[in-house]
Amino acid sequence: MESTTIISPRTMRETARGIALTSIYDEMLSRRELSVTGNVNSAMAFDVCQQLLQLEHEDPSAEITLYVSTPGGDVSAGLAIVDTMCTISCPVRTVCLDMAASMGAIIFVSGDRREMFPNAELMIHDPLIQNVSGSALSVQETSRRLMRRRSTLSQILVDHSNLPIERVEELTSKDTYLTAEEALEKGFADAIVEPRKVA
Repeated sequence: MESTTIISPRTMRETARGIALTSIYDEMLSRRELSVTGNVNSAMAFDVCQQLLQLEHEDPSAEITLYVSTPGGDVSAGLAIVDTMCTISCPVRTVCLDMAASMGAIIFVSGDRREMFPNAELMIHDPLIQNVSGSALSVQETSRRLMRRRSTLSQILVDHSNLPIERVEELTSKDTYLTAEEALEKGFADAIVEPRKVA
């Protein structure tokens, strides 16, 4: 199987020392823009949390923009990002580029100002059980932990929408896909990014 290598885009800048190549991500960071892309995991969450904390250190009141495009992933890692977003003093603007699914949707809706591209989608559902094995008691404990996670994620969706808990639990009982318009209607988004060009 062929492995896919992601190449970091670079920009050229003319400096006193000549032409310098800079990572596009460094350029974005200098504009207080971060990305949550690909699967949410511990390493990616740690990087995002560090960058959020660094930007707060540089300016505790300036807004940070977080671009979200992810199928989701590890709940604990995603909640670390959410907790950091809610703990820092800077307002965090989240922008859904194409799809914010599962834990990605939780990260997106936790923004202070939430915008979606016109053709973007959210997908919300209950946390999934994976790789369950062991004794009956260990499976029971896994189930309890999963239900606590379900309650935590449902409450985040309630707190960042205009829906009651019963409606949120109904929506998350299955994979529910929401267009930008539907997310706006349910209170999961605040605005849809307006196109600057007429097609």
